[in-house]
Amino acid sequence: MLRAGATALVALFAYAALWSLVVWSWHPRNDVLAAAAPLTITRAPSVPGEVTLLFAGDTGATDQAQPTLEVRGFLYPFGSTIDLVRAADVAVVNHEAPITDGGTPSPLYKKFVYRAPPASARALADAGFDVLGLANNHATDQGFDGLADTMAIAARAGLATIGAGADAAEARRGVIADVGGVRVGLLAYCERQFMLDAYVDQFARAHRAGVAMAAEPDVARDIARLRAAGAVVVVVNLHAGDNYAPPTRAQVRLAERAIDDGADLVIGHHPHVAHAVALYRGRAIALSLGNYAFGTSGRFSQSGVDPDVLELGLLAVAHARRCPGGGAAFDRLELVPLAVHNDRVHFRPEPLTGSELDAALARLRAMSARRGADLRVDGGRGVVTLAGCRS
Repeated sequence: MLRAGATALVALFAYAALWSLVVWSWHPRNDVLAAAAPLTITRAPSVPGEVTLLFAGDTGATDQAQPTLEVRGFLYPFGSTIDLVRAADVAVVNHEAPITDGGTPSPLYKKFVYRAPPASARALADAGFDVLGLANNHATDQGFDGLADTMAIAARAGLATIGAGADAAEARRGVIADVGGVRVGLLAYCERQFMLDAYVDQFARAHRAGVAMAAEPDVARDIARLRAAGAVVVVVNLHAGDNYAPPTRAQVRLAERAIDDGADLVIGHHPHVAHAVALYRGRAIALSLGNYAFGTSGRFSQSGVDPDVLELGLLAVAHARRCPGGGAAFDRLELVPLAVHNDRVHFRPEPLTGSELDAALARLRAMSARRGADLRVDGGRGVVTLAGCRS
């Protein structure tokens, strides 16, 4: 009996692997599709001629957090960081849960299937966020109708969305944020991973909803398209890597290719832990911001001794300045370390202070130095100075 069960299990895994290979080989590419025109949002600058962009990692009012949020309110998770978010001209967050009361989840087993209530969208807007990144592996947890709900509910709350849509053209359209005449392009993509691709089949196609795939030469075309629409700097948000693990070669290469394709900054998420800042061709790559206001407790202890992993979250604050000869450029990237383990912070990320902050920044500096970035400590933040406006 046991031998028969083991044989059946091996056969099941073999079938799954074969099916994954078939889907991987035949999955339609999106690079032959024209993307839709980017959505434009307009924001007033806090300082004329400058743009401050804030990026937050994996977020969702879901799972274990929901009983707490039902009592304390959906603005509760942002209480300790709300001033940082609101201080930015444009704030972007990777939203890791469909926002819907409905939806149709897949009948296939999946350990984590997320859903966030519609009231959480209004709270995100009230906290100061402007853009939700939806190019992630949980965007279709409640099916394609749940994804449609997410985009509609976000729009009603005044939030733009990137990285997902009713088809591939919409998923790749991106957003241009016009901040006092400085136009910033924002794009979002999800890495295609072998087994996950076959199991979830979440990527948008010509006539089907889903998320934007990080595929060449789509990224290059999309960056060029946003520049043709007036974007003077372009940021790529990239959902890539492995959970609770150091940066993968594929994750790093995808980020570098985005720079090769014309991006000025790459912001990564998905591993649920923070990674280093890398410098590539003079441009910054935040490989992973880790978690922000995320409703699952996580399993941080698995990576505690890894020199390339920081079991914290990061807020990234990028500063772009209008150049005298035209255009704009990023002159620095700042990192704010956060305590995000929910057994400690109870679903409300907290900026680190004191010796904890000093230790986190020292580790982040060492990690980033190995990736070519000179991260200095200034005012309780890690700061990477970038080229800015070239003379």
